[in-house]
Amino acid sequence: MLEIKTPVLPLGFHVLIEVIPVQFKSKGGIITMSETEQSRESKGSDVAKILAFGPTAYKGFSGCDGPGDWGVKIGDTVELKSRYDGKHSRTGDYEPQYKKLRYVADSDIIGVLSEELVNQLINEDK
Repeated sequence: MLEIKTPVLPLGFHVLIEVIPVQFKSKGGIITMSETEQSRESKGSDVAKILAFGPTAYKGFSGCDGPGDWGVKIGDTVELKSRYDGKHSRTGDYEPQYKKLRYVADSDIIGVLSEELVNQLINEDK
């Protein structure tokens, strides 16, 4: 299993995620922000990377003994029900690199994004 070092670990059915900020660039590399792109950017804030699972995450769902049975694993980029789901971790108050950490309930994760879609959302060049 992929191990990602985190300053905190989620408890119970919670999942620790890192929100992925979305940037939009022109073909020339200029970051743009039109109304359409602002709308797309706000949708992108409900995309996150899974960092850790609480010990009872996805247990108790019909046919599930853990995250793997639900189809998610550490390192997956996922979509949340809402951009406002969960609670931001207080670790961001002390260490700036942790400002994007958030706890969400396991049931708030509604889909795993393909690598192709992730690359389009965050506009990374490979």
